[in-house]
Amino acid sequence: IAVMKPINVIAVLLLCLLAFTAPAGAEDKDDWIKGKLFGPELILQNRKELKLTAKQMDLIGSELKRVQGQAAESDWTLMTEATQLQELIDQHPVDGKAVMAGVDRVFDAENRKKKLFMEMLVNIKNALTAEQVAYLKTVDQTP
Repeated sequence: IAVMKPINVIAVLLLCLLAFTAPAGAEDKDDWIKGKLFGPELILQNRKELKLTAKQMDLIGSELKRVQGQAAESDWTLMTEATQLQELIDQHPVDGKAVMAGVDRVFDAENRKKKLFMEMLVNIKNALTAEQVAYLKTVDQTP
């Protein structure tokens, strides 16, 4: 019998949980955001056409730096929580309540990172003019 590494067990567990919580027919989970919020990569790739001001460039740079710093902290928290969850799952018998509390902490850490990214996208969009947003809607080819 092949034995899965504990981190693989966690990955399978999380994937199963996500499969049960995904909305029916959600083939592309980011469709709802397409053409509404734009990543910094797309904006920078089109900076000449957008005629970004120095103030807009500074804001985008500041947002990226802020998010990178906080994302690293979130990643560390996520790794710590996942390791603790792994240790709980390794026990026999497994304490179901403790595992579920650990799953909550892992999901909370993931959600903090997602919220951070969404906040950045909103802040960047708010720095753009209506004309710049309209242009980005025409070039946004992300899936």
